[in-house]
Amino acid sequence: MARIPLLQDTDPSLPDDSRAFLEQTAKARGKMLNLYRALANRPEAGRAISELIRVVYRSGSTLPPRDAELAYLTATVVNDCYY
Repeated sequence: MARIPLLQDTDPSLPDDSRAFLEQTAKARGKMLNLYRALANRPEAGRAISELIRVVYRSGSTLPPRDAELAYLTATVVNDCYY
């Protein structure tokens, strides 16, 4: 069981900002990961992390996709973060 609630865009009690974050994320990524459902609890933090990921690892990066993925995986291993 998750310690941080995983918000669903179908929940009628969902705050507007959280709903907007989930909709924007689904549109941008195509696939909704539970990470983003958890970040919807704090949409402003979710947007900041999404922008960081975009700049460092995606379209805003000057690294080729292969090197960006290697950097991402290396950081994951070094920090013992196996999500």
